[in-house]
Amino acid sequence: MYFFLLSYPILGAGLKYIDDAFDATIFNKRIAMILAPLLGALWAYTMIIDRISATILLAILLGVLLKGKIDNYAHLIGLTVILGIVIVTGMQFLIFPLILLTVAALFDEVGNDFIDKKHYLNSPKRWQKITGYFFDQRWLTKVAILGIVFIGVFPFYYFLAMMLFDGAYLFVHWYSETKRREPSIVKDERALCSDPILHMER
Repeated sequence: MYFFLLSYPILGAGLKYIDDAFDATIFNKRIAMILAPLLGALWAYTMIIDRISATILLAILLGVLLKGKIDNYAHLIGLTVILGIVIVTGMQFLIFPLILLTVAALFDEVGNDFIDKKHYLNSPKRWQKITGYFFDQRWLTKVAILGIVFIGVFPFYYFLAMMLFDGAYLFVHWYSETKRREPSIVKDERALCSDPILHMER
């Protein structure tokens, strides 16, 4: 139990670090490239030692794959490491929870993109703010896990592990947004936007 409560937040934080290193250019890409295979190895190990953990983490992988979120070299490296280790060592998972959680993870990704485009989090309408919060925090997957816990298939600590995963992910996101608002970064972004040649390259 304690291993999962430690590994899941590491995986969540590492995943967001890599995201923002490439998508937002906030963090160091070289560090992200070094981190990717290490994170992939931890992800794979956390899957192969336990079939419930394998079910949850495989559903998250399938959700982001189906949405096309594996979109940089670091993520591809991490995914290759995960697949390589899992194929060599083998993995057991629960088929029906996997289907349910994969659908939930996919809809979380779809909903997250939708509320970003529609700016629901900044909307004056209450229902849009609630919807925005729900998908910004990717609650559908957590609710699905909690439902599986209630029917006695998963122990409760897997829900706690998932909460820690998303909590660490969101903490790195918050830190990234804080760094983005630093004067030097804002100045660089404005310079990029004002330079027509760099803007076209971007």
